[in-house]
Amino acid sequence: MSEENKPNEENQEEQIDQEEMAKQWEEALQQQEGQTESTESQTEEPQETEEEVDQEEIAKQWEEALQEQQSKQEETVDQDEIAKQWEEALQEQKEETKSGKVEDEKLELLMDIPLEISVEVGGKEILLEDVLKLNPNAVLELDKYINEPVDIKINGKLVAKGELYTVENNFGVKITSIVTVQERMKLLLEGGK
Repeated sequence: MSEENKPNEENQEEQIDQEEMAKQWEEALQQQEGQTESTESQTEEPQETEEEVDQEEIAKQWEEALQEQQSKQEETVDQDEIAKQWEEALQEQKEETKSGKVEDEKLELLMDIPLEISVEVGGKEILLEDVLKLNPNAVLELDKYINEPVDIKINGKLVAKGELYTVENNFGVKITSIVTVQERMKLLLEGGK
């Protein structure tokens, strides 16, 4: 029986060895799974952190891009407004130039027209009865003093002020102030109507 017991003992030893090996394998697998889980948890955390950082970075980039786009739109609006103002100013200048040219052309047409200049030394209102009583030696007193400026009129319209002078044996008028060109043109054009 001792021989018969030997194979059983060997079988039992093999079974014990196999059971022990199975336990060792299970322990090894559990250790490996534990290490894998800890490794995964370690790698997952940084990935999550990296993902969070990446998302924050992306959010910042989006915000910067939006701000740049808004500032560009504002600049574009400002540039459009400036362009409109320039166009308006240029059109006004063109219109002024055209009207100035038209006025110059009209003025050129008028340059050869003879005009009557008169100097008004003074004035006085009198009744018709007094006019009928005038004789050659009568003296009319005027409303201006000798050193006061006289009115220079063209076609009855005031264009300048001046002082009386004598030039050789004739009277002369020295112009001391003049009505502006626009006012003179207005007076002349009104006189023509």
